[in-house]
Amino acid sequence: MQMRITTTRLFGLAEITPEEVRKRLGQPGFIAIDNNSCASFRRHHIPGARHLDPGDYSAHELSDNKQDTLVFYCFDALCGAGPYAAKRAKNMGFENVFVMTAGLTVWLRKGYPVEAEIKNGAAAD
Repeated sequence: MQMRITTTRLFGLAEITPEEVRKRLGQPGFIAIDNNSCASFRRHHIPGARHLDPGDYSAHELSDNKQDTLVFYCFDALCGAGPYAAKRAKNMGFENVFVMTAGLTVWLRKGYPVEAEIKNGAAAD
């Protein structure tokens, strides 16, 4: 079996599976960060995830604790937004940085829970 080279691996970042993310959601210091488009985030995202532009965020938007576990994700393994955002976080001094390389595509395919800001075409209250 040939190992696929992903942006995550090229950047030397640690990967995390959707299964592990689902298990750890809601734990203190475990932060999921969605790097998809705003439209995608409004349609569906991992419960509790924050939405950040991969190239335009500051350290305080991530966490005040550099020991927190940060999980970045985007659409799928071909999307570079999550790995790019994760690399920026590493460069800011965060130590526990992961990329859910499988992305939202696999999360949805597995039927894992999502939150939405838009329901039936209208903004959620």
